[in-house]
Order: sequence, then structure tokens, then C-alpha cells
Amino acid sequence: MMKKILAAATLLLAMTACGGSRTKNLPLEGTSWKLSRMETIPASAIEAEADAFTLEFNAADTMVAGRTNCNRFFGKYALSGQSLKFENLGMTRMACPDMEYENAFVQMLNGVDGYEIKGSELKLLDGQKRVVAEFRVAEPASK
Repeated sequence: MMKKILAAATLLLAMTACGGSRTKNLPLEGTSWKLSRMETIPASAIEAEADAFTLEFNAADTMVAGRTNCNRFFGKYALSGQSLKFENLGMTRMACPDMEYENAFVQMLNGVDGYEIKGSELKLLDGQKRVVAEFRVAEPASK
């Protein structure tokens, strides 16, 4: 009897281990994304403000909006499969220190040609399918 229980427990353990814990990919649209890595912007600048360097895609009107380290931006996006292009980006025009980070971020967006999502991570890709920026799900702002 003990051997049957041990065999059943082993089988159950093996079955649950094979199932694994698959992480569901979050949708591009309707998720708030926060920049986590970009070669031309230091990590300290990315993490300096909780709501800096963000993206949010609205499927209803194919509008994108977000924030750099200084200004807010907005525009259209075109999505087809894994292809993603930003179009007609505009932004507020406040002058701030470290404007080179904002310029690098906007230049990166203008060069995006595609994307991939794995779990809760978004990677923006250029025309050669190289990763140009990585995002994670944005934490809700605390009040």
C-alpha cells in the first residue's frame, strides 16, 4: 500500500513539474509600459522618476501617449502582426536639464519597426530586428 501511495505521489509531482508555470504575454495595447533599458540613456536617468519614459497604446483610436524625462508625447501607431511603427509624434515643449535623453528616446521611437512581448516585458526592435529599448509593466503611481 505504501508503495502505491509513493508511486502516486511521485507521478503527481512529475505531472505538475511538466506543466510548468507559463507566463502569459501581456497585450501591447491597454498596458502601461515603463522603459527599463536603453543604451543611450543611463539607468539612473531611467529610474529617476517613476513616471518618466513611459508608453501607453490605445487600441480604440491607435493612439500612443507617454512621457519622457521632461515632456509628454502623443501620436499614432500602426500595428500589423509583430510590425510596429510610430507616426506623427508630437510633444509638449518644456525645457529641462538632460534634454539629450529625451531626444534619444524620441529618436529611438522614430526608428522602431517591430516589437516582441515575453511575459511582462516589451522589446522594441529596429529594422534589423535588433532590440533598441526594453520596457516592463509600469507600476501604478502612488498617491
